[in-house]
Amino acid sequence: MYKKIIALLCMAVLVAASGVSCKKRSGPIGTKDNPVRFYFMPLKGQEVFDRNAPVLKKFLEEKTGLTVETVNSPDFITIIKAFGNQQADMAFINTLGYLMARDWAKTDAPLVSIYGDVYKTYRGEILARVGGDINSAMDLNGKTVVFADPFSASGYLYVMKYLDDYGVKPQKIIFAHGHKEAVEMLYKGEVDAAATYHSRPDAQGGERDARAELLSAYPDVFAKLKIVAVTDEIPNGPVAASNKLPADVKEKLIKALTEFAQTIEGRKALGDLYNITGFAPASPSDYDGLQAVIKKLGKNVEEVVPGGVTFYKKQISPLLE
Repeated sequence: MYKKIIALLCMAVLVAASGVSCKKRSGPIGTKDNPVRFYFMPLKGQEVFDRNAPVLKKFLEEKTGLTVETVNSPDFITIIKAFGNQQADMAFINTLGYLMARDWAKTDAPLVSIYGDVYKTYRGEILARVGGDINSAMDLNGKTVVFADPFSASGYLYVMKYLDDYGVKPQKIIFAHGHKEAVEMLYKGEVDAAATYHSRPDAQGGERDARAELLSAYPDVFAKLKIVAVTDEIPNGPVAASNKLPADVKEKLIKALTEFAQTIEGRKALGDLYNITGFAPASPSDYDGLQAVIKKLGKNVEEVVPGGVTFYKKQISPLLE
């Protein structure tokens, strides 16, 4: 029976998808046989990960003396489950994904990502086509809206709250599984509006959102798509750490990450990976406001993000009791 439970557990946490086995870890964390496992959330694809992860890995290893393994996660639920089964030690994770990891796996949040060197929050936004009949969120009644991802606070949760606040009911909702993909669907005329992230304008006053990721393919994307609504502020995603990570190891990694963000190569890598410029000290309680938003919508974290953890808790947990 025990072997059957372990087999089911491995299947439930999608270990095959994450490239990490269910094999029990042994030995001190940070050694060659048991490296620090640093997960990267999916945002800009494999090419960006391949270009920047080795830079961070090298820096962390040189500064801490630890052996580090970087893992490009295929989705956010994989990171959450990896924390739950103690396969992940640290991770770049988004806001909603972290809340799930905090509530389910008791994951810590020692650092928060910042951009523009000072900003710890961002927003969600709704985009529509210039010259179309959508000029505000109220015009979305009966329309088709594409959300970035069910794991996105900016491209899903906070936009849902915004629509709920104004009593707006779209006729159809689609998930694009990516901010760039959502905006591209709108650009091509496949949907009426798209939800994505919104950062404060740069020093020159230029808008910074997922439209910028499409400029090379569609140079007129800013001219063709406009912002029609902006949500409340959202805490930036943190660097999450396992509650099983030894305190001295965590301290070394936090110090090294902070130093990495202060180097030229570090700023370049972090900007390329996640559009961020550094880190600031954080606490799990910084994300309590997000929990309040979910409560207002009448949903718990698992209902906001379909599947995944719900499957584990309903199907596997009873077998382990």
